[in-house]
Amino acid sequence: MSMISKLVHASIDLALLSGFLAGVKHSTGLTPKVSLINQPQLEIYADKYLDMGDYLYFGITQYMSGSEYFTRK
Repeated sequence: MSMISKLVHASIDLALLSGFLAGVKHSTGLTPKVSLINQPQLEIYADKYLDMGDYLYFGITQYMSGSEYFTRK
């Protein structure tokens, strides 16, 4: 595998994990405790990473709500 394909693969994996964490947050209220990192710069990036998951979660939820292939139960 080339370096670019490895980076793309890792990026997609990280986005999926972030989306999964957003789903857990919205269904249970549980979220990672970012304050345990103890490095302000890394905390900022961790918050941005989790915000990306929320963005993905809401975008996919909105798309699925408007689709004829999905229904609410």
